[in-house]
Amino acid sequence: MAARVEKVEPAELPDIFAAAALGVIQLLDDHRSLPGGEWHDEVAAWNGSRIRKIMRRARASAWQRAQDVPGLTVVHGSAEVRIFVPGVVDEAPPELSKLQIQSSPLDEPDHVDVLAAVDEPTLTVLLNPAVEMSWGKRGAQVAHAAQRCWEQLERTDRFDWNAATRPVRVLTPTSALWAELLPASTTQIRDGGFTEIAPGTLTAASWLARS
Repeated sequence: MAARVEKVEPAELPDIFAAAALGVIQLLDDHRSLPGGEWHDEVAAWNGSRIRKIMRRARASAWQRAQDVPGLTVVHGSAEVRIFVPGVVDEAPPELSKLQIQSSPLDEPDHVDVLAAVDEPTLTVLLNPAVEMSWGKRGAQVAHAAQRCWEQLERTDRFDWNAATRPVRVLTPTSALWAELLPASTTQIRDGGFTEIAPGTLTAASWLARS
């Protein structure tokens, strides 16, 4: 994945996270990822029990060049995130390998202490407030949590979520709210330990909220 982060008026983190979540789901749901599609083999080989995601950042001409790499771009609020067809990290094309993984400084979102009610089915992702991660790492964890939640949804839940135009919210809760909501989540993500944090660290939780 690559988030567009320009020097002037950069995107806001909650929008980047939501775009990453939507983008991964959109890639999986794309006809090109289905059996017989041009992306199917790569997506199927990647989407196993130990999938890996990396969030890079791009701006200006580097962002434009990244659009030539197979994948799709999602716009959400202030953010643009491109989701690339999966591949081997060490074999990434130069348009991607040259993009920085180190996150540029961005304003941090406020911690929330109350979960607001929703009027329509909303894919909700919470980030563990006790784990320090770069925003790029958090974006990858959000996308992972959203993907696994979506994959586990019943057919009727997917239909309702699609009908509501796929609303997503990504929140960083207070420690108290995290402890309160974690047992009710349907998906919990533990990191593989490739970067930044120890293997098995609980990073995010997600569910389809209906109220």
